[in-house]
Amino acid sequence: MVHFTVELSQKVVEKGDQYTMDEIQKKSNLDYVNEIWNIADYVRDVIPRADYNKVVLPFVLLRRLECALEPTRDAVCAAVAEHEADWGRESDNYCQYSGKAFYNVTKFRLNNLGASDTYEALDSYINGFSKNARDILLKFELESTCKKLQDKGMLYSVCQKFASLPFDSETVSDRDMSDIYEHLIQRYGDEIAEDAEDFMTPKDVVRLCIGMIFANDDELMSSDTGIVRTLYDQTCGTGGFITDALDLLNEWHEDKKMKAPAVIVPYGEELSDVTWAMGKANLLIRNVSDSAKDVYDQTKDLSAHIENADTLSDDKFEDVHFDYCVSNPPYGKKWEKEAEEVKSEAAHGFAGRFGAGLPSISDGSMLFIQNMVAHMKTADEGGSKGGIVLSASPLFNGDTEHNIGSSNIRRWLFDLDIVDCIVKLPTDIFFRTGINTYLWIFNTKKDEARKGMIQLIDASDLGELRRKSLGKKRKDISEEQMKWIIQTYIDGHDDGKSELLPATDFMYRAVTVQRPLKMAITFNLDKWDNLFEIKAMQKLSEANKETLKHTVAGYDGKTVKYNWFISHSSDFRNALDKPEITNKQLQDAFIKVFGVKTDNDDDIVYDKNGRKVADPELKDTEKVPYTQDINEYMEQEVYPYVPDAWVDEAVTDEGVMGDHKVGVVGTQISFDKYFYHYETPRDPAEIMNEIKALEPEIEDALKGVFAQ
Repeated sequence: MVHFTVELSQKVVEKGDQYTMDEIQKKSNLDYVNEIWNIADYVRDVIPRADYNKVVLPFVLLRRLECALEPTRDAVCAAVAEHEADWGRESDNYCQYSGKAFYNVTKFRLNNLGASDTYEALDSYINGFSKNARDILLKFELESTCKKLQDKGMLYSVCQKFASLPFDSETVSDRDMSDIYEHLIQRYGDEIAEDAEDFMTPKDVVRLCIGMIFANDDELMSSDTGIVRTLYDQTCGTGGFITDALDLLNEWHEDKKMKAPAVIVPYGEELSDVTWAMGKANLLIRNVSDSAKDVYDQTKDLSAHIENADTLSDDKFEDVHFDYCVSNPPYGKKWEKEAEEVKSEAAHGFAGRFGAGLPSISDGSMLFIQNMVAHMKTADEGGSKGGIVLSASPLFNGDTEHNIGSSNIRRWLFDLDIVDCIVKLPTDIFFRTGINTYLWIFNTKKDEARKGMIQLIDASDLGELRRKSLGKKRKDISEEQMKWIIQTYIDGHDDGKSELLPATDFMYRAVTVQRPLKMAITFNLDKWDNLFEIKAMQKLSEANKETLKHTVAGYDGKTVKYNWFISHSSDFRNALDKPEITNKQLQDAFIKVFGVKTDNDDDIVYDKNGRKVADPELKDTEKVPYTQDINEYMEQEVYPYVPDAWVDEAVTDEGVMGDHKVGVVGTQISFDKYFYHYETPRDPAEIMNEIKALEPEIEDALKGVFAQ
């Protein structure tokens, strides 16, 4: 097992180096982006900048599809001439000639549409594609855009410009093409529409995730029996995760020269029409196995299961379980638009995807986690692995107040024993955010040594500075760093930077601690008017107000025990003529106005059963480690400081996962707790000497400023 794993790790980091660290290749991709953007600028007098995406994205896709079909174009046209009478123009039989899962039955290309009737020819060209390709192109509503360009005499030249782009798979790989798509979206977002893209996943992060979920999967890597595995990306975007997984597997199999290597069938869901179209096109073009040259493989549509829908509200793969799951959902995504459907499904408990609870409406990260887990195979089904990139909030957000929300979702994950590893990634590795991010690895079939355990890996100080930033991405995870992370995960430990810990270390019991109410009643007629600011007391007639004042005047300036007042409050009320208030209302009003907190144990308030009454203002919550005895904790951490405190045993762990014991179970994962290292402050004298040494230099600089 180790043999295969080490080789896989090396393959991951080698390919990661090629894709993420090769500045020449990255510059080439950005050159394509700039060239495409220049075409958009060429038509700015016809197509406003706000609509650039209606030009650049569909034409880039069209050119990519065209290049993919170019080697077999003549063969398809010949087949159409021979078989159209029998097959028509819509038949999967043409895929045998195109060598792809799609085809085009016309002789048109972007470079031969003609200058006079370009619009009509382009329309015929697009309609000549097979339905699966047409459905993608139709998402862009090209008709109106092309009509505007035709009316201004610019459509032909635009087609010619895009026709010059060398977007064949030999020149631009599937993953590089996805990269170009993403950078086009990013540029559109940066310059025009801030929300055009969320947080696209950089290739180094993708490679790391794929490497970790493939680690230790000997059957996938070594089987030569044509096994089929499924991979699901719930927020698939342009398909970067899926493409990299397929690439990695193909590279491994090519190295091993396998006759019948494993096949991964991708599944995905994407909300954005445009992004879905680009991801689906990437997979439509792609073949299952380029090396096998098998007709069935060559024509198998890898895009068949890429759905255009909202994952949270419209699960297109209900009750389907996958071998691998990957995702980088948008950080801090509000789910108010999906609230009705999500809450409806949550009401069904664990019969649906969200039985563990609902997080804050402002952050749907934990919903995506639950959805991923819902689509993983159980151990009895053979097990699954998953990787999801998230912000820091899912580690610790939520509380135990109502035993719902994110804290309870984490508890559910721990109970399933599905969290295998969490990697704290470096900052500044994403295009549009510099925040801390974390890679969670899920595993439904852990090795025996890792059962009940969660590995934390602190990779936050890794990352190599790029020579040129891409948006906010200033760092890349290098080859050696990626290798170290994957190997540390495989080994299960590393001194100082990784810990393999029991899941119970991240759990606690939120125990309610009460302290007694200590109160006396001090009558003070200076506060008389305050009584009648209380709504219930406003019911009293003027006559009863005077009667009550006369009664209270006899106690003015006196202090009595709380319980004495409770026992004698009826005397105050009975003095009234047909009193308009209850005795309880009078008690509450008097306590609010005349009640005085004390520190005297003699003033402890007791209820009618002789039990101490808790002071609501002194109520506190203690987070007791999950495996520690509550009484032991109280003796050590509470009673020495507040000896009159007690545990409120009425507050117990309820809810869908409650054990009904004292205290509410909560969860929280803190990296700082395990990886913080204290650094001794520098000697103040040393700092002062440095300042003094700089003073002459500063003085000279200031003289130069003022001399001007």
